[in-house]
Amino acid sequence: MLKGHGDDIYHYTTEIVSNFSSNIYNRQDLSALYGHLSAQMELIHTYPEPDAASLTRMLANQNGISVDNICTTSGATEAIYLIAQLFRNCRTGIFIPAFSEYEDACVIHAHKLSFFQNIHETDDSARLIWICNPNNPDGQTHDLDALTGLVRRREDTVFVIDQSYGSFSKKQVWSIRQAVKYRNVILLHSMTKQYAIPGLRLGYITANTDIIREITKHRMPWSVNGLAVEAGKFLLKHEINPPDMNHYLDETARLQEALRQIPGLFVYPTDTHFFLCKLKSKNASDLKSWLVDNYGILIRDASNFRGLDEHYFRLVTRSPQENNQLVKAIRAWI
Repeated sequence: MLKGHGDDIYHYTTEIVSNFSSNIYNRQDLSALYGHLSAQMELIHTYPEPDAASLTRMLANQNGISVDNICTTSGATEAIYLIAQLFRNCRTGIFIPAFSEYEDACVIHAHKLSFFQNIHETDDSARLIWICNPNNPDGQTHDLDALTGLVRRREDTVFVIDQSYGSFSKKQVWSIRQAVKYRNVILLHSMTKQYAIPGLRLGYITANTDIIREITKHRMPWSVNGLAVEAGKFLLKHEINPPDMNHYLDETARLQEALRQIPGLFVYPTDTHFFLCKLKSKNASDLKSWLVDNYGILIRDASNFRGLDEHYFRLVTRSPQENNQLVKAIRAWI
């Protein structure tokens, strides 16, 4: 889907003061990275490693696994399309609501699709199943024991578990070292999300060696550019971590409680820093336009997520001051 994602700030001539539409944590101090990359600009004159091998080695060492268990990609999105290509024409189930690229990638590669909203009610005939955990757009984290039980019961089904937001939840997700022992588990990881660098596009896949070997047969050389590789290595070396999640999720809870006091608005629970809201009778697209025009606030119209409708929108937690302004603005509109 080339259009219809969050962070569509480029569509607006109005100045966007507060961007609640992207799940990226935007208050990370990356000034050290900026300085490092500024000193590496000569890299644009040479081809990067065709397979981002130096970054892959660092990721393997950090996670205590073999380089044969990792494929570094241009964001988690390239990983999604590589996996869909590998399993071309197969029967596939997708947990919804979900990131649209799972479905889009599978459609391009002629998968026979089914959709489910309960991990205990998946298509028994599916060879491939996609589960986002924590889930985008609702922020819910699936119980790890339940996921593990499902994987063990369905040995002939490959489970793609997207843990792009795993760093932003206090709930337990799959350990990479544990997951690579399973022949039917593929984990997706997003350095884009973890380090707030969406413009650089950086992610990776971890899985058993057989799956990684097959995935890498389909990858395009030089898909990860030289500056992205250098950024990834710098971030790993200097151990730049996500924000204090206790503080951040406390602010998320405060924002949600303030929004729940607005009549005509339902706020869904979350395990991370973003969450869904539903308008009782009005349309999210109208709210989105009004907030941009009157406050310079951008939200994510979530109506194009399969399983949702025109009443849904998604928010991410920002600073207390911005969050207060958002609540005030939505209350004024409703």
